[in-house]
Amino acid sequence: MSKLTHQHNIDVPFELCFKYPLENGYTFKELAPENIKQFQSFLNKVSKMTVSQVDQAFSRKPDSADTYKGMQVYHYEVTRAFRIHVVNEAGFYKIIRLDPRHKFHRI
Repeated sequence: MSKLTHQHNIDVPFELCFKYPLENGYTFKELAPENIKQFQSFLNKVSKMTVSQVDQAFSRKPDSADTYKGMQVYHYEVTRAFRIHVVNEAGFYKIIRLDPRHKFHRI
């Protein structure tokens, strides 16, 4: 569960964006045409949802050792094999990795 909903228990729109360069090996270059369709479908769904709803439907257990610039990284399931990894800054979820084959932190 994200820090925003866990600490403050507020229900706000889920806002996903880009601020940081995507990490090498986890960029749009690694996406196949099918992955792009899957990502678009995910975006269409979450654009109408709150943080709590997205967390409940798509969030995966975070790894406390997975941090980016001192921030906890959260993982969301786009499909069974496809994950996006984000950090939360001021309520905005900023994508840092696109992981279409779930290579990063496969448990």
